[in-house]
Amino acid sequence: MRVVYGDKVWTFETPMTVDELLKATELANSPVLVMADGRLVRSQDVVSHESRVLIINAANGG
Repeated sequence: MRVVYGDKVWTFETPMTVDELLKATELANSPVLVMADGRLVRSQDVVSHESRVLIINAANGG
């Protein structure tokens, strides 16, 4: 799978849950939303190794 977060890009060859993906990208403690193939996915959803994943920063400044 190809994972994009801002200007960072990762590639993973195996399916994994969103939680595992966030740990692998060191974003597990960050306020983010994860989209796989254009749909919002939750922490226990499994993402295919063929997916395109976009991680979006969910924090707003004020």
